Amino acid sequence: MPKPIPTKKIPPLTLEQMEEIFMDRLAHLIVRLLDYRQEEKDKAKNNEYEKPTGQQH
Repeated sequence: MPKPIPTKKIPPLTLEQMEEIFMDRLAHLIVRLLDYRQEEKDKAKNNEYEKPTGQQH
């Protein structure tokens, strides 16, 4: 018979605490997504400037 896997007990959280944690994580993900999208736009803009002027895409 396999040994039971020890689990860590998480402290009990109130609904308000769970909502706050969720909203903080969601806000963090949104900010990361916006940063990523801005970086992609900046990369595209930089690549546009680096193309030789004789070529059009």
